[in-house]
Amino acid sequence: MMLFGAALTTVTAQKEKHFEIGFQGGYGTHWIINQNNYGFQEMDYEYSWGGGFNFQAGYNFTGKLGLFTEVGILNQGQDYKDNTILGAPADVERSIQTKYLNVPVFFKYSAGTNKTYFRMLVGPQFCFLQSAEQTYTINGNSMEGQIELENKEGVKFDPAASDIEDRFNSLDIAFVIDLGVDIFVIENMLYLSAGARMYYGFTDINASAYQMENYDENYEPSHNAGGTIYAGIHYIIMGEK
Repeated sequence: MMLFGAALTTVTAQKEKHFEIGFQGGYGTHWIINQNNYGFQEMDYEYSWGGGFNFQAGYNFTGKLGLFTEVGILNQGQDYKDNTILGAPADVERSIQTKYLNVPVFFKYSAGTNKTYFRMLVGPQFCFLQSAEQTYTINGNSMEGQIELENKEGVKFDPAASDIEDRFNSLDIAFVIDLGVDIFVIENMLYLSAGARMYYGFTDINASAYQMENYDENYEPSHNAGGTIYAGIHYIIMGEK
């Protein structure tokens, strides 16, 4: 908040109109809100981590405002752990790893001094599923191939299968907010960025055939969520700072 206030009160030189491109890399924690365990007991959530990168392009059309987009890959998912199964003691672990191609459309606000700017990015993000895999073990032994269930369409499936891409919708739509700073290292040409990005998916990520009742005989939609710390480098193609 102190950074935000300082940025608003020290607007001595704003960025002028320009095009720019950039590259960013990041790492953070990612969640699947409301686990889908196909009717089995739910497990405790564990912290899940993943990295990603993106290419960014945008245009500042006033001294403070711009429109930006990105194309990037982010590794997401959720880890689970429990010490019982069907009431019996057991070391149960499940890890879901998903990979999405993300294309956000951001409105950018920036304000600050000649070299350092507070910035905020906000907008929708279109997330295209690239892969979904899982590991499911009990006492260290894989459960793949041990159980067979039927989904809502009556198709038999293995709840512990390693490839589970067909159980997720191909598109998720999220809301993203990114707060950070831009620091120029070459005037009018090159700057470094650092920021924290939070996102929440509004759509149910489970495919309709796998929107199955949970252990309490209810169904709750699953949503992607998380936060990532990004750092990047950006180059002004044309225009002025």
